[in-house]
Order: sequence, then structure tokens, then C-alpha cells
Amino acid sequence: MTRVFYPECRIEIGAWGGHDALVCEDAEAWVEEERILVCYFDDDGIVVLEGSSDRSGGWTLAARSRPRQATLAPAEDRTGSYAGRFEEQGESVVWTLCLGEPAGD
Repeated sequence: MTRVFYPECRIEIGAWGGHDALVCEDAEAWVEEERILVCYFDDDGIVVLEGSSDRSGGWTLAARSRPRQATLAPAEDRTGSYAGRFEEQGESVVWTLCLGEPAGD
């Protein structure tokens, strides 16, 4: 099993509920065949999303410390980019993840 670490990811989340739109330039992701782990900071602190492959090239994720569920699928316009939705407390919003370059060995 190969685990790939992406130390310089970008996350964009649209405005939702009482939250402004968010861009996080220092997110991190770990991808391993059927699993993904994404970490970033928002106004409320660290967010850790963990998920598994949905068998179509994307992922279904859940936050460890928040009632947040999310999906990601490959974006058609850019390699290494994923787009999806997350839902939390009845709100739904579009979000994207750009993986950046993997860390070297």
C-alpha cells in the first residue's frame, strides 16, 4: 500500500450559514489507495476529514470532531483537483480541494 502525502493543498469553501467563504492555502492531505485524510483550519479551528473511495474515483468523507459529511469527485477542468459538497447542521455548500505536489521521499 502506498500512502502519498500532499503538504501544500488548497481548499476553497463557499459561504454558508453564518460563515464567510474560506480559502485555506496550507491544507494537507494523505491519499492511500481507497482512503483519504484531509486537514485544514477554519475560523473554528482544525478540521480533519477522513474518508474512503466511493468506487467512482471520488471519496465520501466525515469530520472527526464535527457533524460534517462531505463528498469529493475529480474536477473536470484540472488534474489533481476535486470538487464536492459538505453538509453540516442542515446546511450544504460546495467545496474544492487542489492537491498540489506530493512530498518527495
